[in-house]
Amino acid sequence: MMLHPPGNEIYRQDNWSVFEVDGNVSQIYCQNLCLLAKLFLDHKTLYYDVEPFVFYVLTLSDCDGHNLIGYFSKVYSTALFSTCLDVIFSINK
Repeated sequence: MMLHPPGNEIYRQDNWSVFEVDGNVSQIYCQNLCLLAKLFLDHKTLYYDVEPFVFYVLTLSDCDGHNLIGYFSKVYSTALFSTCLDVIFSINK
């Protein structure tokens, strides 16, 4: 069982955390993030070629671990410009 996303935690405030996940290192995890985004973004076409991307994953932690809230991805190279932002509204008040 995975309690947090693979990669480095680069920011934390209270129960909120941001993890930086390398698409070249954690390919399956990043492909699954892209496929999840595909459910909400029907124009998203890139979900298997994740190696050139870095993913920033926003989580909210509780006693069960870190829960995915959303993510942002960008290409390593500055010559290319391709990003994706997906926020999952799973918290109801």
